[in-house]
Amino acid sequence: MSIMRDHRARFAVTGVAMTLLHLAVFRLLSGHVLAEVANATAFVVATQVNFLASYHWTWASRRAGVREPLRAVARRALLFNASVLVAFGANSLAFWAAHRLFGASGTASVLLATVVSAAVSYLVSSRLVFARRVLAVAAPAAAVPVAGPLVLDEPTEVALPHRGSPAASRPPEAPVRA
Repeated sequence: MSIMRDHRARFAVTGVAMTLLHLAVFRLLSGHVLAEVANATAFVVATQVNFLASYHWTWASRRAGVREPLRAVARRALLFNASVLVAFGANSLAFWAAHRLFGASGTASVLLATVVSAAVSYLVSSRLVFARRVLAVAAPAAAVPVAGPLVLDEPTEVALPHRGSPAASRPPEAPVRA
């Protein structure tokens, strides 16, 4: 298996590219605005480009070649940007600590903050934003498919009978055999 087919390798390549973009924007703005403003702006630019790269390349294998409807892409973008707020918090705290508490240069602080936020970003992206959805439903043993879990691109709600309802008190129907 090629290393470039592994989502971890793709995440690393995308991360390095986004770090370079982040540094380029940071350096472009440094000297014109506060270091924290330059860092925040660079972070936002890099993360928006990161979503596009992540969706179309890094995590593309999680969609199994299925073209997602616009609603699903918008949902992923919303989740991604929500996760960015968490990663941005980690990035800002690490940048501030390195730059203001320990006196590291702006560039060194950006690099350290990027490593911290990358770890947070990977965890959130792999487990939430670009996670494969597995449907797990309690079912009678005879009705459980042998093929394994059903993988969904979109979460699907399954209505289970409530306790005390007529459907809950009925025995489960026998599976149809071909």
